[in-house]
Amino acid sequence: MLTTGAALVLAALAAGCGDERIGVSDGKRAADESRQPVAKTYWRLHNALANQLYLTLGVGGFTDCADRNIKNSVEYVVDEPLAAKSEKQTEDQFVAMAKSILSTAGWDLKPAGDMLQSAKKNGIKVQLRSFDRTGDDGALVRLVVVGKCTNVGQAKDDIFDAYGGSERDEYRSSSASPIPIPSFLDSDEAP
Repeated sequence: MLTTGAALVLAALAAGCGDERIGVSDGKRAADESRQPVAKTYWRLHNALANQLYLTLGVGGFTDCADRNIKNSVEYVVDEPLAAKSEKQTEDQFVAMAKSILSTAGWDLKPAGDMLQSAKKNGIKVQLRSFDRTGDDGALVRLVVVGKCTNVGQAKDDIFDAYGGSERDEYRSSSASPIPIPSFLDSDEAP
């Protein structure tokens, strides 16, 4: 009979190896489910910013988790460049305006590094990333929405193969479909 301590150690080891048992189909389902809250958050913020800033196209895809030691896990990221409507607006003014709009939408971003503003809630991270820019091109930042690190087991390679190169989800504003949320193809096909 195992002691309580030995049973806990074995349970912890089994939990660490559990991702190997997540098959491709279940892994794709987990990845798809992980991107839904990211897409919904992105669209809420995109729509809140729409009247004040120039918006382009949101692009979404899977990346390794920030903690690269987490095996067989991915996080879903949507990002979009945002440009000031006034060329006279400084980078600081532009960031302050975007932060104010995002705060009204429920995201109170705080400085989180050089040229980075960030907030996190319910496992979703929202960031504004500034760029060193010279010249009179006007202010530019990137809106980034990052989801939870999600264990996808054996599907990780398939997910990265499907989202390699230029293959990404495109979040295009459209009057026909104002809130599209991309989804995976059938489980027999790549995401």
